[in-house]
Amino acid sequence: MMKSKKELVYEKLRSQIIACQLQPGEPINEAEFAERFGVSKTPIREAIRQLDREGLVDSIPGRGSIISYISSGDIYETFEIREIIECGAARLAAKLTNKERLIKKRDELKELKGKLTAEDEPQHWNDYNDIHAEIIDSVANKRLSKMYREILDNIERIRNNFGHRFSGRRVEHIIEEHID
Repeated sequence: MMKSKKELVYEKLRSQIIACQLQPGEPINEAEFAERFGVSKTPIREAIRQLDREGLVDSIPGRGSIISYISSGDIYETFEIREIIECGAARLAAKLTNKERLIKKRDELKELKGKLTAEDEPQHWNDYNDIHAEIIDSVANKRLSKMYREILDNIERIRNNFGHRFSGRRVEHIIEEHID
């Protein structure tokens, strides 16, 4: 099924916000984006409303919209939500999922721990996230999986915005916690 113009515009804007191609505080000029994406202003406005509901855009009545800022509270809450989702999903997976599958995921974490190098940190985080996403998907709860992916996108935006590169030692510590 073909995506609507609004969906395509939404996906493009969202991905540019997460990649920090659009910076916090940057105004969203509807006419400029309509021209850039080859659409009318209507799909731009609809996409902005959806991004506003997700907290990626702030709409200011009578003034337009800007890319939302990321506060220290936002960062704390995002990582707190991630922890809650991961721990809850792990408990559910332990009850519902084939034990061999969980052992395989634990073994993948051990293998990842053995590969840690500073140069590959972004890839290690992607691998780490993929392992968790698979565990969460094993619970077969679509809403939980969707929420987790949104949290991962927020974390990617935080890392892109603030240049957060966690040291290999930090990644190693986190993996150790998960293996134990």
